[in-house]
Amino acid sequence: MATENADTAVTDITETAAETAKGKLDKLTHDLKDQAEKAVGKAKDAAKEAYDKAATRARDLADQAPEQLRAARERAAKVAEEGTAKVRQTVQEQPLATLGAGIALGFVVGWLLSGRKR
Repeated sequence: MATENADTAVTDITETAAETAKGKLDKLTHDLKDQAEKAVGKAKDAAKEAYDKAATRARDLADQAPEQLRAARERAAKVAEEGTAKVRQTVQEQPLATLGAGIALGFVVGWLLSGRKR
């Protein structure tokens, strides 16, 4: 009878230990799952925030592009206008020197384009 009581006690203790271990394992699994879900949620939020910032920056640059293009056109037109005015002034003030420079430039360009060996 004592052996039966001892066997029953061992069986009860083993079952209790197994149930306790299973409960702790289930709780640990549940806690790990919650932590993983939180980490994934934080990663999604961070990725969305980074995407939103990049999209906003891209929209801002796209919105600024026409204005920057207009400003560049205005600067180019101003430079061309100033260059034209300087050339016109030089031609009016020194027509012979300008004609001589044009002829010399024509000879140099002709010589370069003629393909002669140097």
